[in-house]
Amino acid sequence: MPPISNLILVTLENSHEFIPRYISDNNIIINSYQDMMEVILRMIKDKHFFNMDKNILRGCLEDLTYMYCPGDDVNKDRVISMLEPSDDEDEDEDEDEDEDEDEDEDDGGGGEGEQMNITEFLPEIKKLEELLSDKESDKESDKEC
Repeated sequence: MPPISNLILVTLENSHEFIPRYISDNNIIINSYQDMMEVILRMIKDKHFFNMDKNILRGCLEDLTYMYCPGDDVNKDRVISMLEPSDDEDEDEDEDEDEDEDEDEDDGGGGEGEQMNITEFLPEIKKLEELLSDKESDKESDKEC
């Protein structure tokens, strides 16, 4: 088998140019996603190397199919289904909303059932204030020298 060389690199950055150009140059008519898959197979056969995630490529092909044949509801539905949130995303959003509600009902505590009290931090705040004032006085004494 001869070595494969002179590959044409198709990336996410240039696929929007290479695929339509190939379709135009070869007078291909796109009516369905199946036609678009055939284009990709022909391109690969003609030494086009697709260096991208195949799921992203699929999304691009669905968009292009709809562009070439927008009157076909199947093509439109493919694009819409890719844009709609999946069931998993809906469940995640529901869980996030439940967590937000739980946080709203929370007593403001740092842990389960613990209530945080600002007075617990007052000694630490005082120490921080002292450190900051010491730093300021050090800076002023450095300026005097």
